[in-house]
Amino acid sequence: MKLWAIAWLAALLVGCGDGKSDATAEDREPHFLAGRQMVTQQDYDGAEKSFYKALEANPRSSAAHYELGVLFLSRKNDPAAAIFHLQRYLILKPAAENKKAVLGQIEGLKSDLAGEILGNPQSQPNRSIQALRTQLNHLAAENAALKHQLLSKGITPNPATTTNSTTTLPRPGGGSSVPNPPRPTTTTLHTHKVKQGDNPTSIARQYGITVPKLLAANPGLKPSRMQIGDELKIPPRN
Repeated sequence: MKLWAIAWLAALLVGCGDGKSDATAEDREPHFLAGRQMVTQQDYDGAEKSFYKALEANPRSSAAHYELGVLFLSRKNDPAAAIFHLQRYLILKPAAENKKAVLGQIEGLKSDLAGEILGNPQSQPNRSIQALRTQLNHLAAENAALKHQLLSKGITPNPATTTNSTTTLPRPGGGSSVPNPPRPTTTTLHTHKVKQGDNPTSIARQYGITVPKLLAANPGLKPSRMQIGDELKIPPRN
């Protein structure tokens, strides 16, 4: 935790423990009191559960939100949760005496959180972000290993594939059940020698292509002047 945050917490905790704060019903709620007791006993997980139970009993308990905000900031290292509960505290208690200090702390937490997400080199990422980065690196390594395995088996990975089909790897020692890799689509142009009765429509239908595609492959072709023996270029289907 940063030094400015520690100083802020110390000042707030001293102010809350002087016995002069307003005594309200939410301060006397059993779960809330149990949570405060657990904090003094350093049972922070139990304190978190108790404060949440206090919120279940009274969803508008600003005191429970405040305690959770301090807990997530000072003990749980969860700035996002701390921001949420401190903001709820100010919404429920807009005239709080420590409003200015809490607002300053919220802004500081937002700045720290943005630095972690954006990779600010002067802001050390928390454990959750470090864990995500580690997981991404692990997945990248697995992906590279799988790609190498596919290439070693003669299978070229296709990153542009958007279907959910899976590639079956060859079994050890070979096996007839393994499908062969798909053959590459040829782009070689074939030729067709015009016979009696041929026309662009019949020729295109014969090769499974469209008439515009046939005409595009033969820019000088004039259907009305086609003669027997003329050679036409036939483009591939795909």
